[in-house]
Amino acid sequence: MTAFRGKICWWMVVVALLVMYPAGFAGAADGPSLAPGQTRVAASVNFGRLVVQATPQEVPPSGGLADVGELRLSLREAVLQALKNNLDIAVAGYNPKIATEDVIIQKAVFDPVFSLTADANRTVTPVATALAGATNKSKIENRDLNASLTQKLPIGGSYTLSLTNNRLDTNSQFAQPPNGINPSYKTFLTLSITQDLLKNFGVDVSTAPIKIARNNQAISVSQLRLQANQVITNVHNAYWNLVFAIENLEVQRRSLRLARELEELNKARVRAGIAAPVEVTQAEAQAAAQLQNVILAEKAVKDAEDQIKLIVNIPDGEKMWARSIIPADRPPFEVVRVETDPSIQEALAKRPEYAEAKLTMQNNDLNLRVARSQLLPSLQLQGNVGLNGLNDTVGSDYSRLTSGDFTSWSAALVLQYPLGNRSARSAFVQARLTRDQSSTALLNLKRQIISQVREAVRRIEADVRRVEATRAARALAEEQLRVEQKRLEAGVTTTFNVLSFQRDLAAAQASEIQAITTYNQDLANLELVKGTVLEKNQLEL
Repeated sequence: MTAFRGKICWWMVVVALLVMYPAGFAGAADGPSLAPGQTRVAASVNFGRLVVQATPQEVPPSGGLADVGELRLSLREAVLQALKNNLDIAVAGYNPKIATEDVIIQKAVFDPVFSLTADANRTVTPVATALAGATNKSKIENRDLNASLTQKLPIGGSYTLSLTNNRLDTNSQFAQPPNGINPSYKTFLTLSITQDLLKNFGVDVSTAPIKIARNNQAISVSQLRLQANQVITNVHNAYWNLVFAIENLEVQRRSLRLARELEELNKARVRAGIAAPVEVTQAEAQAAAQLQNVILAEKAVKDAEDQIKLIVNIPDGEKMWARSIIPADRPPFEVVRVETDPSIQEALAKRPEYAEAKLTMQNNDLNLRVARSQLLPSLQLQGNVGLNGLNDTVGSDYSRLTSGDFTSWSAALVLQYPLGNRSARSAFVQARLTRDQSSTALLNLKRQIISQVREAVRRIEADVRRVEATRAARALAEEQLRVEQKRLEAGVTTTFNVLSFQRDLAAAQASEIQAITTYNQDLANLELVKGTVLEKNQLEL
């Protein structure tokens, strides 16, 4: 029995070390890895900012920025500049970092808490007997040095490991040697454990706040990804709008030149006596009308430039607004084969909104699990085991404590249950309704995504046919105008007919450019509804 008592001290120390550091809560979540073969052009959150790292050949050239009058900008450069400088991205970039700290805050609930207390007190009181000595005074002096370690356990309990050291000095006759010990040194080592057995029991309930915080962190990343997707798509749309505006301006200028050439031709024909003066008037009217179109096209170019400057937000102060942006890219027309069903599956796997909705439903499931636990009565197992030692010198009391001869223990069951438990029941119903609401919202979002992808695919297919139709129409308009001009030179048609064919050609050319521009914008929109904008642009968040 004595040997058994001697081992209790070491058993308590081992148990304390095991419960002090539960596994599974110190590791940080690893970031996502790049897909095989993907170019590393990373956009990452760094202290609240979105940092875009580009390979050397993709960094915007400084030569364009040095030119006060013009800025030559490719689509790739515009995207990178927008991600670096866009203020919406900068604002959204703070959220993942904030959410990361919240995960640490929730994990810190399970951090052990160490406390150290040192106190002293002295009490002198008069007494009515001679037990205190000739002075009839009772004098008691206490010196305490106490340390404790407390930690919440992930299974729904907690422990406290405490070490109490007391020095007592008194003038009581009963405490004086040889029958007593004065001053006396007393030490207690105690391990106390409290464990919930019903309500709040289990790892799932105790660690639910950590899981919710991690999901919120992932939600903030999804929101940042959504913001980046939208900004990149806006850059594509603004860039191709600028390209269309510039090319449409060239179409209008060519039409103005044709009108003026016809005007000069008709003047020569009038001087030669083979045309009436009214044909000069008709040509002059067409030239004046076409000049208005040029003026409107020039304004459209400036408006498109300002729009892309606003989105890209290149940090060059007021000088940037005075510069002209020269697009380095032209809208390509490469027929892309798009299949509806694979696109839908990709959208459901990649759309940030859908990922956010699923994470929200996971959070609501966790809250429901915690609320269900609160319906149960509170049944706690409380127990402690301890060692103690007493002696007349510092340190000798520890020898008695570690001998295992002086032990104590206690155990108790504590049951608590609020009659009616209405608050917990209402919270459970509320959590269940919220979970059902998020499930319905997820289903609704899924249907919207499917509809959006199907519409985007149909739009791409229609754009391809539209480009082919406008190309054919433009070629026919060119041929009609060429033939009609020959007929005018031969004197077998009128200026009115030639002017009509000139207007038709200008409209056909603008329609072809618009169709190709819209096709490229719709390709960017398809990546947006699929949630693959970053991957398509070889960027990783």
